[in-house]
Amino acid sequence: MTHLTRRTALGLATAALLVAGTASAQDTLELRMSVESTPGASTQQILAAFRDALQAEMGDAVAIEYFDSGTLGDEIVHMQQVRTGQLDVIPIGSDAVQLDPKFAVFDIPFLFNSRDQVAAVLDGPIGAELDQSFQENAGLKVLGFGEIGFRHITNNVRPVVTPADLEGLKLRTPGSSTRIMSFEMLGASPIKMNIGEVYLALQQGVIDGQENPFGNIAKWSWDEVQKYISLSRHVYTPITLVMNLRTYEGLTDEQRDAVHAAARVAVDSSRAYGAENDASLEAVIRERSPDVELNEIDAASFRDVAKAIGAEIGKTAGEAFTARFVEAASQ
Repeated sequence: MTHLTRRTALGLATAALLVAGTASAQDTLELRMSVESTPGASTQQILAAFRDALQAEMGDAVAIEYFDSGTLGDEIVHMQQVRTGQLDVIPIGSDAVQLDPKFAVFDIPFLFNSRDQVAAVLDGPIGAELDQSFQENAGLKVLGFGEIGFRHITNNVRPVVTPADLEGLKLRTPGSSTRIMSFEMLGASPIKMNIGEVYLALQQGVIDGQENPFGNIAKWSWDEVQKYISLSRHVYTPITLVMNLRTYEGLTDEQRDAVHAAARVAVDSSRAYGAENDASLEAVIRERSPDVELNEIDAASFRDVAKAIGAEIGKTAGEAFTARFVEAASQ
């Protein structure tokens, strides 16, 4: 009897340990994260910052699979994978508009003058509205808005000073239909192209130029195959850091707090990284590509055209939301 009691007790203790072990494993948050860009690019930087901050917040309570450098595909593929749950967290650049037309407002040129102005908009009611819209339209939870940054125009034909200088220029743009429309209204001939194909296309003359922040210009070495960099700062492109909504809704309160804390760290890091790039990469480009000509633009001449572009974009993003966005940006 005593022997059986001891065996039963031993069995119960073993079962308890197994259950405890199973519960512990189930409590571990498992996340898959990926980005198409290579280390040093702005989208890679924010995802790596989020990964590291979340690991620091949660320790052994989180298990992260992390991929970069396009291991799992380009941004379009990543957007499909995060919506289907094959991935849990990704950063999205200009292509966010392909999932939600409200994001077309970021293609309205010459709205923002400073990073503080952008942060006030994205961290306020407008950012919350974009988050809610993304949940409804794309099944994705916005964790925060980082920075790709203010974009500049480069090309091999002429310095761009006024809209007339864009006439006929073949410029690579992201796939956003409103970005394409904007440059068409400015007189250019925009061409949709994967970012990894741009260097060779510039080198071979397939396109005349492109438009991107200094971080991407330097990272992809486009200054090596361009003659002119016009400091246009025509639009600001955020990074939308997102999580699959089903994954997000399945988090415990403690996990959710950790995710938001890590996202805040990543967003602040991303914005600081963008500001640092703007301050330092122009000098880097001037030093390594001394034959490249940098010039300022006549912003006033572009703003006249920008009003008409904003009105057209409002038809895509929604006129009421666009009005609220423009009003918030003017504060």
